[in-house]
Amino acid sequence: MKKHLPSIAVLLALLLAFCLHALALENRAVDTVETSPSADGTATLELVQTSAAVTADGVASSPQVSAAGSSPQQTPTTATIENTLYLSVVPVLNALFPEVKTDLTDGRLSAAGDALRLEATADTAYFMVNDRYFYVPHLVVLEAGALMLPAETLAEALGCTLTTNQQDGTLSLAKSGQPAAAGAYEEEDLYWLSRAIYSESGNQPMKGRIAVGTVILNRVAHEAFPNTIKDVIFAPGQFSPVANGTIYHDPDEESVIAAKLCLDGVREAGESLYFNVTSMVSWADHSRTLYCTIGDHNFYL
Repeated sequence: MKKHLPSIAVLLALLLAFCLHALALENRAVDTVETSPSADGTATLELVQTSAAVTADGVASSPQVSAAGSSPQQTPTTATIENTLYLSVVPVLNALFPEVKTDLTDGRLSAAGDALRLEATADTAYFMVNDRYFYVPHLVVLEAGALMLPAETLAEALGCTLTTNQQDGTLSLAKSGQPAAAGAYEEEDLYWLSRAIYSESGNQPMKGRIAVGTVILNRVAHEAFPNTIKDVIFAPGQFSPVANGTIYHDPDEESVIAAKLCLDGVREAGESLYFNVTSMVSWADHSRTLYCTIGDHNFYL
């Protein structure tokens, strides 16, 4: 039987398919993790990563990565979210704090050891280490069963140093200090700031609550306003909860956390000095510069 040579069209199609497959492999994240002792005998977590394909929701593909002597459950994964590198938390704790016991159930992680207690819940804007809260603007992420936190913030909370080798791109996460300790706050400042945040923005996401707290602290620092949190809040005609009495309501947990984050230096809404609900037209719409809108509030400089 006479054999027919493949047509030019068929050959071109095969060549195109091969090129697309090669391109897909090139763009796929290839991560390698190694755990090794540092000079002082403590563990160092090294992560080598190449370019990663980004999905439609902004999350980079993050396949399982390998670590010598580790099971898949102990292997860190990475993701890039809003240009922020995230790491899966449990494998990091296993590598750097092997004495810590972890439990990840229904998107909630609890970890506890002699000198470390960590709690984090998927889709929240913060996590806790030793009663100190850390802000996660793009939220705690649960991906493929792994709870993930921003690498830099996680390193800070764990008392670690995160460095990058400029020559080969290796990221090293090494213990360089002690995990975070509970914050110390002036009782009166925390009392009134948390109540102001709750009464003004108790129905808002964490970012909006922090923005309200930011306005109050911006006023404290500004020469045109009183120089204490309580005096700023109770200045005549400034905050409606003072007039209607809701300032005295007990705040919810997230408002207390927002107040602590603000007192620790977290800020949203820049240098804004005023805010108002978006559903109302106020004098600030005509007299102040709109800086941003967060949730149901406009913030003005």
